[in-house]
Amino acid sequence: MKKFVDVNFPWVDKYPCNFPIWINHYIIPRSVLSTCLSPSIPYYCFVYDFATFITTGCNIRKIDQAQAKAMAQKLDAKGGEKGDVWDDGVHENVRKVYVGKGQYCIAFIKFEYVDDSEVVVGDEHGEQTQEVEEFEIDEDDYIVYVEAFREKVTQETIVALKFETYKGKTNMHIETSPGVKFVLQGGKIVGFHGRSTDVLHSLGAYVSFSSTLDSLGNWIKVEQNGEGPGLRCSHAIAQVGNKIYSFGGEFTPNVPIDKDLYVFDLETKSWSIAPATGDIPHLSCLGVRMVSVGSSLYVFGGRDASRNYNGFYSFDTNTNEWKLLTPVEEGPAPRSFHSMAADETNVYVFGGVGATERLKTLDAYNIADQKWVQCATPGESVSIRGGAGLQVVQGKVWVVYGFNGCEIDDVHYYDPVEDTWTQVETFGEKPSARSVFASAVVGKQIVLFGGEIAMDPQAHVGPGQLIDGTFALDTETLKWERLDKFGGEEETGLSIHVGIPILGNVDVSLGNVLNEEEKETPDVRGWSASTSGIIDGKKGLLMHGGKAVTNDRFDDLFFYEFDSA
Repeated sequence: MKKFVDVNFPWVDKYPCNFPIWINHYIIPRSVLSTCLSPSIPYYCFVYDFATFITTGCNIRKIDQAQAKAMAQKLDAKGGEKGDVWDDGVHENVRKVYVGKGQYCIAFIKFEYVDDSEVVVGDEHGEQTQEVEEFEIDEDDYIVYVEAFREKVTQETIVALKFETYKGKTNMHIETSPGVKFVLQGGKIVGFHGRSTDVLHSLGAYVSFSSTLDSLGNWIKVEQNGEGPGLRCSHAIAQVGNKIYSFGGEFTPNVPIDKDLYVFDLETKSWSIAPATGDIPHLSCLGVRMVSVGSSLYVFGGRDASRNYNGFYSFDTNTNEWKLLTPVEEGPAPRSFHSMAADETNVYVFGGVGATERLKTLDAYNIADQKWVQCATPGESVSIRGGAGLQVVQGKVWVVYGFNGCEIDDVHYYDPVEDTWTQVETFGEKPSARSVFASAVVGKQIVLFGGEIAMDPQAHVGPGQLIDGTFALDTETLKWERLDKFGGEEETGLSIHVGIPILGNVDVSLGNVLNEEEKETPDVRGWSASTSGIIDGKKGLLMHGGKAVTNDRFDDLFFYEFDSA
């Protein structure tokens, strides 16, 4: 039987900052409802008419586990196909994880859950071993990330499992990959399912979306016409005014396509090739990077098929004139798959793949002085890397993730005033370790999408193991938040799109909140070109092209616009 609880809110005026608007509705956070509801249940209430809500209150319907299971998002089990299917169902939270390691793989797993403050002990899956590791989640915390590794040859068993919570607590640290990686992430994990015999063969999860909605937006696929860059990856884009520029890239692995500069007019939705005069770059290149400052583009690095490198160029978008600012032998060390960012006075270049090794230096080009300066050398905490995110946020230069022989998930920032580096510890719904993702800065947030979570056995010739997901890092609170949907790494091209946060065991009738026909989420990809952008007055992440899980190339143009930006 469904139970209805009438809740009146005479104290609403005490919480004016707790009513963020989402679409045409209001969401009342748990902090507001906690005075009248159990604090162990994260109730949320959506309101269609705020005035009616204030005067009449709101009905919140508590639902049973069957209804909660129907609303939670089920992430498919990854791993082998052997064994019997098991399913622990959906719960309020996961409290403990028990993992037993056999001789060659994970032989045993069991979970303890909590529902309405009562402990629910899950079934044992696999065969219990002598040594079972216990991982306990704090009462005010929850699991947001699972990293698992399949045995390399048959991929039928799981050889390692890492669990990480919202606050950053983990059961283990994995330095080197022991197998074929997959991840489960996207929100608060509230249940598990999988396959097992006397060992664990596969693992999946149930996830509830826990976004606070203060940074949510939408993906928009931008219409394109005219002669554009076409199918490519490993290129660069930047925006100047109402125009987006694209340079470099590859269609066939390690073979640059051309050295044309393409320009996309946001008003006409049409591509064309920009007229070019002056010191036109002599190399067609891939792994190139480009930023914009004012009406100028700045392009550095990239390589051709013979590993010859480009120097440092500017392009005046008013006069269509290229200038070679520093030849290869005079600027920062030649490189590809590096990172670039800029503020009003400096262009920054970080890391990348040099002629003989990966790099970790940060160089700054002062636009007024027209000189390069090498910034302080990072300490040991900053490893050499390529494919990292690099953004300037509130005067500091942030380095996010990357690849140093394996995918990494550390975050650092450089302070130009102090000429110092600082490593920070982030928390929340952290994206898995990755590189070559799309990234941008929007206000104080660093936003990223997709990327590679494991290198391909054929290195750059193959696609690597790619992943989806849009995440934002608040550089003030150091909190990660997933913005768009649930998921793990995408192996089949099938994605689950989510637009409605459902937390705990509360069912709220929302009506027709979202029109899915107006939105389209990008396919899983890495090696795309990206930049911070503005379309129709809204700030967000612009992304073009990229490499697909099939090793094909994309030619689409997407924009993640922030509703509140």
